[in-house]
Amino acid sequence: MPLRPTRLIALLVTIAALAIASLACGSEAPSRPPQTPEPQPATPSPTVSGEETETRPLSPSTTELAQATVQIWALSLVGDALEPVWTGSGSIISEDGLILTNAHVVDNRLGEYDRLAVAVLNRTDEPPEMSYLAEVASVDYALDLAVIRIVSDLDANPTVVHLPTVELGDSDDVEIGDHIRILGYPSIGGKTITFTDGVVSGYTSERGLSGRAWIKTDATIAGGNSGGMALNDQGKLIGVPTILGAGSDAQQFVDCRYVADTNRDGQINDLDSCVPVGGFINGLRPLNLATPLVQAAEAGEEYVGLLPVEPEPTGGFDTSQVIFHNLVFADGVTADDQPTQVWDALPSGVTRVCAFWDYEGMVDSMTWGALWFVDGQVNEEGSIIDNSWTGGDSGNWWVCIIDDGGLPDGLYEVVLSVEADVRRAGAAFVGGDHPLTEFTIVNESSGEICYALISPAGAQHWGEDDLGGEESIESGASRTWLLPAGTYDLMLQDCAEETLTEEYGLDLAQASVYTLTD
Repeated sequence: MPLRPTRLIALLVTIAALAIASLACGSEAPSRPPQTPEPQPATPSPTVSGEETETRPLSPSTTELAQATVQIWALSLVGDALEPVWTGSGSIISEDGLILTNAHVVDNRLGEYDRLAVAVLNRTDEPPEMSYLAEVASVDYALDLAVIRIVSDLDANPTVVHLPTVELGDSDDVEIGDHIRILGYPSIGGKTITFTDGVVSGYTSERGLSGRAWIKTDATIAGGNSGGMALNDQGKLIGVPTILGAGSDAQQFVDCRYVADTNRDGQINDLDSCVPVGGFINGLRPLNLATPLVQAAEAGEEYVGLLPVEPEPTGGFDTSQVIFHNLVFADGVTADDQPTQVWDALPSGVTRVCAFWDYEGMVDSMTWGALWFVDGQVNEEGSIIDNSWTGGDSGNWWVCIIDDGGLPDGLYEVVLSVEADVRRAGAAFVGGDHPLTEFTIVNESSGEICYALISPAGAQHWGEDDLGGEESIESGASRTWLLPAGTYDLMLQDCAEETLTEEYGLDLAQASVYTLTD
């Protein structure tokens, strides 16, 4: 059966393409590789304060930490010359040349490059110098994390290096509002290293991973910074900038989607107001997720990932068989990926709102997303944008929006998409007075009601068909639902999906009856 009609018909403007070349776009390669430099370790000098006689080390300065930030080049051999394919960033985590980065920065499953080169920094006001060749030591494409190892100079001669490093931190210690620093080599704004800073703005959970799957930030991080450093105030590495939302052509908004019929003409298109989603890279993979990759690389062992192995990218997916259904909301997730408790309306003070649904017809490596809206406004920190699917053909899945300090009261709405097509949407109240109340539809018209869409007012989408596609309200019959008390919108359609009526702002604070007539 076709998907039930929704206000959100399709995503007409999608996020900047996540093709590998655009994930980490860089400038042209140097015409001749310079002589290999030997940067000094980023070890700060001790200081003495006041009358103290004992010295103590300071946290590394941003300049010192920049020395441990590298630019990674994917190079293709064309004749006798190496030409750039893309660039990204990385963090040196051991003196002998282990570098933490994103998997997409070093992904060669389609054979798109021949050499992986590393450029190191001498001065922050100059471009880094391409100095070494590297190989992949461990990689997890589902997490988009990798560790590479420097193996030689640019002429493929084995080399021993003593490089500046960044100290590894504990990403579980990061709290909302904490200050973070970002270092990397963007694909826009010149060829030198770039520093930005901001605060931690939220977290996101992901099925198959315990704890934090993403750390969200309001820091502006341009493409090319992907794989670089996210540091706490102590100068310790706590995350890897990973989600890309822009390319070098980004103008006012990185991703502006037409997701609501704002002009009420019955269509969602460029005549509606768009919703800006994302600001360059706004997601950090927590460092703790990279720990097993680092350990495997250090030990020279094969890495086994936490999530299912992602197949090689193919593209061109057919989404016609994808079905999302049985969408419910809960206040948490059990150890076996089930709702802790299903709610019609969640109480004030909850720290998580989780959406659970069943699915069929999915294919691993499809692009999917979960946009969260709070009182009609997109919540970037809680949203998942253009992730790669790893859940197989069928089953159940979940996403959560999180605030350990307590989520604010309001209407929480999730919009689920696959390959930029919306497949399901639903909403739930948090806080307020929403006891269950009866709502009855009486059909006194001459026709049959086959679709009933009852949506909380303020939601951007109609949500699921409340008749479930398996029942109808015949002429002279009625149907009653139990709904959380509130204000709702209503759409009724016949079996040809022609609209019979649309009503907005229905007050369902107590038991109510709506009668459809000709």
